[in-house]
Amino acid sequence: MAATIALGALVAAPAATASPEGAAAQCGAGRGIPDSQISIQLYTHVGELGSGTPTAENLDRVLGEVADAGFRNVELYDQPYDMPVEELKALLDEHGLHAASSHGSTDWDTWPETVAYAAELGQRYVGSGGIPGGIDSYEDTVETAAYLDQLGEYAHHNGVNKVLVHNHTSTFDVKFTHPETGETVTAWDVLEENTDPRYVTFELDIGWAAEAGVDVANLIEEHGDRMDLLHVKDAVNIGSEEGLTQVGLGDGEMDFAEVLGAAKGDVRYYTYEWDWAPSFESSAKSFRFLDCFTF
Repeated sequence: MAATIALGALVAAPAATASPEGAAAQCGAGRGIPDSQISIQLYTHVGELGSGTPTAENLDRVLGEVADAGFRNVELYDQPYDMPVEELKALLDEHGLHAASSHGSTDWDTWPETVAYAAELGQRYVGSGGIPGGIDSYEDTVETAAYLDQLGEYAHHNGVNKVLVHNHTSTFDVKFTHPETGETVTAWDVLEENTDPRYVTFELDIGWAAEAGVDVANLIEEHGDRMDLLHVKDAVNIGSEEGLTQVGLGDGEMDFAEVLGAAKGDVRYYTYEWDWAPSFESSAKSFRFLDCFTF
């Protein structure tokens, strides 16, 4: 295992990033990201969905807008929902959408129903928006890795491919001394080293990783075989004292030529996310960015 993930946020001036307008002529030419691999985390429109579990009415409206924006895949949050899975499946089908993955509860007591709900929707990935356990110490993180294996093995044998691990900045900010090598390692390193790739995959949130000072493209180059999914964010003020501010894809500082180029061939879903996005138009623009992106 690489001892320490290289630091130095991978960002560039906006002029260095691809743009939907510049790539528009290439759309559909077979050199970009296929629509089948582009997804959206529905937390992007949490404001429109409402607090708590989304109502069927709100979810129907948001799914319709997301489909109109061009997306064919979604990542659900706070799943399983209160509504019967048949009702949610009908809503997704009505809008031509597929639930590729989800964030929600990873409580072991309710895990069987969470997995059954996801399997009924045809999901390949299920997990949470954070780390389902402690990372306060090396030992805590190893225990969390064992729990992830437990979750993932159950999911794998009951209709869902793998459990996903989604990072925030703390996943890279928290560091330990490896008890065997003496090297400094991050919580991400420990989770990756101690989880079974048959059952556990990583959903790298490139925005929060860059905010933590990670060389995102290098991380993907070295560990892409453990990342079936990306959370694709863009932002300004990455690594600054005030913290990043999320923006639409192509409007910020992320060097997508490097990051997405490194991901090609390993990542199965490029999941767009902008927490509390200002409009559905911003999601449509970000979809076009990915749809028209050329490597």
